Amino acid sequence: MTLELARIPELDRPGLQVGTTRAGRRLKTRGTRRTFLRAVALGALTIGATALDWSGLSRVRTANAEFGPYGMPGYDRNDCRDAYPTGYAELPDTSGAYVNAYAACFGGFWRGSTYCEAGWHKYGTWNEGGLQVDHQPVSNSCGQFVGKNAWRWTTPDQKVYRCSDGFSTFWGGGYTGQTYLTICRAAL
Repeated sequence: MTLELARIPELDRPGLQVGTTRAGRRLKTRGTRRTFLRAVALGALTIGATALDWSGLSRVRTANAEFGPYGMPGYDRNDCRDAYPTGYAELPDTSGAYVNAYAACFGGFWRGSTYCEAGWHKYGTWNEGGLQVDHQPVSNSCGQFVGKNAWRWTTPDQKVYRCSDGFSTFWGGGYTGQTYLTICRAAL
């Protein structure tokens, strides 16, 4: 049976009688326009929810540990509560781009973005202002059994930074191989 436009009842002609189909005669209850629209809306919601699930937008993302360029893991939390249960007072940067920003990192003899390469602590030998500096990222345990190299920190202005630990050994210009704990601070 083909559908003909002339057989579709018009909304403004309520007296028009339309016959039921063979499948419709077996139903115990008759459908209404409201039931049909409810089914369409439910179908649209189902398709929308499925599309969100496929895209991953509906899933809650869990924190994942990051790994630096040399395979050193970073923290997957914003604190180091295992080692510092009451927290710690951040220290201002001693060099780099964030000297006048809110303090974020803790520890180290020097802190700043000058000790960073691609958001992690530098590795290798660098010539910095006439000095030879050997940089080596390190992992600290921070109260855990697995050593970590970096952690995230959110400042009061809601900016997030990565603080990555390393040792820097300075040669020349009055230095004769002194090694200091340095902290790389990188914006995320």
